Amino acid sequence: MNSFRSISSFALAFVLDVCLVPWLQAQTSTTLDKKIIAANRELDQRLMDAHALKDAALVESLFSESPDVFFIDPTGDLTKGRGNIRHDWAAWFDTLETIRGDIREVSYSPAGESVIGVGTVTYTRKLKNAPADRKTVIWTDYRRIEKGRWVYLFRHAQWPFEPRDSAAAHK
Repeated sequence: MNSFRSISSFALAFVLDVCLVPWLQAQTSTTLDKKIIAANRELDQRLMDAHALKDAALVESLFSESPDVFFIDPTGDLTKGRGNIRHDWAAWFDTLETIRGDIREVSYSPAGESVIGVGTVTYTRKLKNAPADRKTVIWTDYRRIEKGRWVYLFRHAQWPFEPRDSAAAHK
């Protein structure tokens, strides 16, 4: 099962990196208004800020109020609902001394009145009782405007390869 998951993760990362990311990059400059791109970059930066602050309430506030909201973390765990997202992120943040995310690349593509985001972020983190490490995550998400602000309806983060220590890896 782990071998299948590892191969699936690699295949997904490869397809996103080779096919989808360049296509979406080409779409961003020609199809989305600069204000929409700026607002979506701000949403992504607020998520990075929530990481640095280890603020699960801030993470929750960035997600839609829809009952259909969900998050898939880099280990493949699915979390449904805002309250559960907050709870899982709080538990994960409790395992960390520090974390900082640096967005390496991001592209946005229109999807009707919504936007699909895809990108990579490198996290520098220090787990409690473990050495510091760096992890790169590929993400995809679907966002829309609710009550005048951009929010995530879903977000899927994926390690591009199997983590060395699966027990310690999360989000």
